[in-house]
Amino acid sequence: MEYLKGPLYLDIAAKGLCFVGVVMMIFGQGGWFTGGVVAVVLGVVCGALSMVAGRRMRQRGWDGVNRVE
Repeated sequence: MEYLKGPLYLDIAAKGLCFVGVVMMIFGQGGWFTGGVVAVVLGVVCGALSMVAGRRMRQRGWDGVNRVE
């Protein structure tokens, strides 16, 4: 279970950044819209890292030995 904390925190950060970015794009004007776009892009990058990290952690079995796919 300890291996799942990293991908979980990355996933929460990704969703939070995307949410904040969308709110900034809807309610912001001028530079806030650009900041919202940047926040969404960073959220998507964090989400991709979360998926990659989760996939790498799932390749190990419970005994720590890598599984063959």
